[in-house]
Amino acid sequence: MAAELGRHERAACLLGSAERVRDEISVTPAVLFRAQHDRSVSLTIRGVGQKAFDTAFTRGRGMTIDEGVAFAVEDKQVPTSAPHAKPESHAPLTGRQLEIARLIADDLSNRQIAERLFLSERTVETHITNMLNKLGLNSRVQLSRWLAELP
Repeated sequence: MAAELGRHERAACLLGSAERVRDEISVTPAVLFRAQHDRSVSLTIRGVGQKAFDTAFTRGRGMTIDEGVAFAVEDKQVPTSAPHAKPESHAPLTGRQLEIARLIADDLSNRQIAERLFLSERTVETHITNMLNKLGLNSRVQLSRWLAELP
């Protein structure tokens, strides 16, 4: 709704927050909602540009689930900085990130991964960037090697 109403920065934050929730509970968006999701992303990027979208999306991903829900329900302004996220679990990657890492190791392209998991290519790219940053790696090859070395 935020994207449709022209509240693009808010929409980007909400999209980021929703992605975090999906990652934490390892759920993919239902096929039924994929077209609307992709439309919201497209409208939002057109509304604010890719750089502003990425910044607001990242702020949304930094919200805890409770913060994201409060932000969505209370109709507040977009936060100026990322709220403090709860510490990550002892596992370095989320379930969704591990799933994507395995598909990378199987030599699938971002597009193929997106199609298989019902995600946008941009979402897959964001996951890959986040994984590489989390693990201090520089390439998909290094990520595949890291995955192969897991017990």
